Amino acid sequence: MLSLYHFEHNKLKTKLIYLLVLLFLAACTSKKTVDEKPVPLLPLPQKNEANPYNGYTLNALTGNSIQPIILESGDSLISGIPIPVTGKVIHPDSVSMPINVPANPPDSIYNAYDNVYKVPTNLTVIPVNHNSLTTILLDEIAQKDTLHHLINSLGDTIKTGVTIPSNAKKIKTTQAQPTAALPPRFKDDAINNMQYLDVDQGMASSYVKSILEDKRGNLWFGTYGGGVSMYNGKTFTHFTEKEGLSNNSVLSIVEDKSGNLWFGTYGGGVSMYNGKTFTHFTEKEGLSNNSVLSIVEDKSGKLWFGTDGGGVSMYNGKTFTHFTEKEGLSNNSVLSIVEDKSGNFWFGTDGGGVSMYNGKTFTHFTEKEGLSNNSVLSIVEDKSGNLWFGTDGGGVSMYNGETFTHFTEKEGLSNNSVLSIVEDKSGKLWFGTSGGGVSMYNGETFTHFTEKEGLSNNSVLSIVEDKSGNLWLGTSGGGVSIYNGKTFTHFTEKEGLSNNSVLSIVEDKSGNLWFGTSGGGVSMYNGETFTHFTEKEGLSNNSVLSILEDKSGNLWFGTSGGGVSMYNGKTFTHFTEKEGLSNNTVFSILEDKSGNLWFGTYGGGVSMYNGKTFTHFTEKEGLSNNSVLSIVEDKSGNLWFGTYGGGASMYNGKTFTHFTEKEGLSNNSVLSILEDKSGNLWFGTSGGGASMYNGKTFTHFTEKEGLSNNSVLSILEDKSGHIWMSTESGLTNFIYVISAVSKTKKVSYTLNLFKKNDGLKGMDFFANSVCLDSKNRIWWGSGKSLTMLDLNKFGSSTKPPAVYLRQIDINEQFIDYRNITDSLGNEIVFNGVQRFENYPLNLELPYDKNHLTFHFAAIDWSASHKIQYSFIMEGLNTTWSQPSLEAKADYRNLPYGTYSFKVLAIGESGEWSEPFEYTFTIHPPWWYASWALTMYALGALLLVFVFVRWRTDKLKKRQKELEIEVDNATYEIREQKEEVERQKAYVDKAYGELEKKNTEILDSINYAKRIQSAILPPTKLVKQYLDQSFILYKPKDIVAGDFYWMEPSEGRVLFAAADCTGHGVPGAMVSVVCNNGLNRSVRENGLTDPGEILNKTREIVIQEFEKSEEDVKDGMDISLCALHGNKLQWAGANNPIWIIRNEELLETKPNKQAIGKVDNPMPYTTHEFTLEQGDSIYIFTDGFQDQFGGEKGKKFKPANFKKLLLSIQQESMNKQHEIINEAFENWMGDLEQLDDVCVIGVKIELK
Repeated sequence: MLSLYHFEHNKLKTKLIYLLVLLFLAACTSKKTVDEKPVPLLPLPQKNEANPYNGYTLNALTGNSIQPIILESGDSLISGIPIPVTGKVIHPDSVSMPINVPANPPDSIYNAYDNVYKVPTNLTVIPVNHNSLTTILLDEIAQKDTLHHLINSLGDTIKTGVTIPSNAKKIKTTQAQPTAALPPRFKDDAINNMQYLDVDQGMASSYVKSILEDKRGNLWFGTYGGGVSMYNGKTFTHFTEKEGLSNNSVLSIVEDKSGNLWFGTYGGGVSMYNGKTFTHFTEKEGLSNNSVLSIVEDKSGKLWFGTDGGGVSMYNGKTFTHFTEKEGLSNNSVLSIVEDKSGNFWFGTDGGGVSMYNGKTFTHFTEKEGLSNNSVLSIVEDKSGNLWFGTDGGGVSMYNGETFTHFTEKEGLSNNSVLSIVEDKSGKLWFGTSGGGVSMYNGETFTHFTEKEGLSNNSVLSIVEDKSGNLWLGTSGGGVSIYNGKTFTHFTEKEGLSNNSVLSIVEDKSGNLWFGTSGGGVSMYNGETFTHFTEKEGLSNNSVLSILEDKSGNLWFGTSGGGVSMYNGKTFTHFTEKEGLSNNTVFSILEDKSGNLWFGTYGGGVSMYNGKTFTHFTEKEGLSNNSVLSIVEDKSGNLWFGTYGGGASMYNGKTFTHFTEKEGLSNNSVLSILEDKSGNLWFGTSGGGASMYNGKTFTHFTEKEGLSNNSVLSILEDKSGHIWMSTESGLTNFIYVISAVSKTKKVSYTLNLFKKNDGLKGMDFFANSVCLDSKNRIWWGSGKSLTMLDLNKFGSSTKPPAVYLRQIDINEQFIDYRNITDSLGNEIVFNGVQRFENYPLNLELPYDKNHLTFHFAAIDWSASHKIQYSFIMEGLNTTWSQPSLEAKADYRNLPYGTYSFKVLAIGESGEWSEPFEYTFTIHPPWWYASWALTMYALGALLLVFVFVRWRTDKLKKRQKELEIEVDNATYEIREQKEEVERQKAYVDKAYGELEKKNTEILDSINYAKRIQSAILPPTKLVKQYLDQSFILYKPKDIVAGDFYWMEPSEGRVLFAAADCTGHGVPGAMVSVVCNNGLNRSVRENGLTDPGEILNKTREIVIQEFEKSEEDVKDGMDISLCALHGNKLQWAGANNPIWIIRNEELLETKPNKQAIGKVDNPMPYTTHEFTLEQGDSIYIFTDGFQDQFGGEKGKKFKPANFKKLLLSIQQESMNKQHEIINEAFENWMGDLEQLDDVCVIGVKIELK
């Protein structure tokens, strides 16, 4: 017994030692390893070895089983191996001779650029007689001189021409809370990449008098009545009189060398904002007049303010000096100011022409000296040193130091009142006019941009070019228009195109472009005008799907139903099926190296024409499919045919080799093909993205890898080796790089997506409607316009955006840190606020102020909508966040400690910025203070000591009791042991019998599952009749009461989703009876009408159940469809049908009675529908919408199911299956599945 005591005592001490060690380890912290960079934006593409002999059984992308391709003959396509082939030669004697039709001259020629005006050579040039110029010497003016003064609006007399001390007035400034900016909008008529911002997007006013881009890239808009707004692409921050601005009408803005902003207002003088406070300069503080129309900072840092009636006020940081008519200024209303390269100042006045001030004398230039008008609204000095004066009614006068040259409406200017001027980086001049929009002058022509071209308003008050080359145009009533001249230009019927839908494009040897349209024939574009060729002029058909110029200069037009028309410049020659063509709808044309012409047709395979005879290659001759959408000849002379459903067929002159999903292709419908400069072949597919084939492997690029859409309609390589793909969701610019690293090859790529907010008018591009012309311009055809991108001007941003922090919210509250309340100021500690931003420096917070929201921004005006952010909280996280467009990070319940918040930005360049870092501290609560922890430790040691002493005494006492109890218990334990052994033997025997029974039951259920699976339609049957479809089938148990059913019958396909009473084994037994009833109704009774089928099935099911002696109430709910072309018949028992058309869900209610024994049975109603292209049909059981889940464990409900289906209509059916399944699993979470689930979706594709 003594040994037992020592054992317990030692065991207790060991436990206490372990406890103290654990407490010590818990108090220690180890530094976590932090990732250096965020996760890559794009994953590496999936690669598949080309597997021509064994063949894949699953699609590399979807994971679906690959079904054999069935030819028209009923045979399966043999792919992956060469197949000898001989084309079918059409003897000339068996066909008609081609028809020659003299080409009628086109009716009219349409000017493509009616907004471009060539400047005449006989410009008005007026020499300036420098000897006759009015020059006024500014003498030194004594302080006591009484002649040089002005009386301001306060009635005070102010000295002019001498320095006057200024007492600037600092104003209490409050921080405005930023408001979210909505994306810029396009006008419907815009033909250029011109967007606009107005009050609907968050602007404070529609009238923008002045614009400035500051050193950080933020844009400041001075408005009439709305104050000044700072815009960073994500938010607007409005500064008004409420925040400290002197007046809400801001006429002029300048940023000085120190980064301070100066706002000239109408009636409020000048407000200087240093990023923290406003300082006012008005007549009280020494300004000559409170309406400041123009501001300039000179080379020495002095500021010059042009006022409305007070002349010019020069401010050197301490004093004002005023210059008026008395000092030699030509007029006291100074509308515009420029300092030229020589340091001379040019003051544009209201009625006094221009005054030039060289520091000593004023020289006047008026109409008398050759100026076109004496009211000078705007001035700019160009790169050559010429001065351009925008006048009120006299157009623009250019002064080169010797002569004035006038540009008015007569010379091509859009309007003679020029409110603003800017010279862009390329040397073009932009003139903002009053009512004529903006006119761009390139030295030879004026190009007008008005509301017709997409400008938001025709009165342009201010213009600024940002660092990315975009022009920001402040208008009078239309907010700000943003023009990016480096991206897309569009041509429509308004510009002279014969039809907006451009199906095919080619450039001829003379540099003319030919556009085949849908219904408008062909439009020929010579760079200035469009000329139309239609059936009237001799074309065989007005829908032109493909165009080729052959080596002899003849043009071949492949049409929709009219065969091929060959045009030699004088006559059209038509080739149709009568003349030997295999089909009259020609999707693609190619001329091979031998001069043979190949025509890819719809349904007729390929026709080869050698100038005398046609040779046909169809499925009979070995082609994989008779619809050939694209043709390419590779460098080795092999021909590649992209087919609709048969993959890609390679023809080497003797054999066909077919490449399909089985060989590693992503999808069997190949819309477009390209061979790049490296010899790689690119296949654009319908639903499988793009597959790049290097002769050994297929590399796939899909939406997952960053592609805009998985249907790739055209592929083109530009002169830089960049790949351009048009899809159903825009354009993708693809840069694929293979670089050698040591002995391995490193693959990298970047993708740049272009959509409507990048300047596209439409995104419904047509297959293979693309051309790179000789001037390095790419042309695409879409359903809304012809789109052109000039690669000579185009250039994506090469630098990452600079990211910065804007503000920090604490506990979900916006805080003005410069005007913090006393109560909050007593809780948080910081030593300043960042200039121009709203976040504190060196922030220290109490433990309960631990919910922080960081708002940040990055500027890249080349594509601000593409900027993504990634952030990390060092001290809390070890990995960067997923890149996101959202410009904020929210952290709740941060533990106490010191943290470093970091954020990165990535834009169009694909390069991450340098991180912005912000460090702050959250203090622990008092109970975690060091003195408190010391007291906790001492108390714990005292408790341990007391506990050990108490436990020791207790063990000694217990030792004596145990000696007696052990003797008494020994006998009882021996008896209990024998009884336990007897019970164990009995339990082991019973467990063995139960385990055997359980195994037998599971075997039976699994066998039942195989039987039930056998009666379900096979995937091959489903895809054969419903190619664009999915079936989501999720039994609750091993076997199910839900099932799906399909039966082809008399040219139509019947399919259904059914739910039998119960689930598991009982439900499965009922499903077999109901499935059999459906089969018998169709096969034995020949029924095809859904209502009649359900009536007969109910009769059969009731008969089967009546064989039982018991009253069986089981039955079936079902939704049954009969689809024949675009005709759909449907009947339902308790389950509805949903049809989604044009983003609207149409629900048809079922009969409210199950298939089975019911009171008062009624016949089932058959509903008929006429379907349209793109309609989606959904039938289902109740398991999906009745599933419990989500945060509150509620049912999913039909309303949420409808929203889910409506939200995924742009996705393929395979993708819909994936999304719906994932939504179900996420909703269910850790809860048990309630019922069997069956959902069937079918997309209607009419042929």
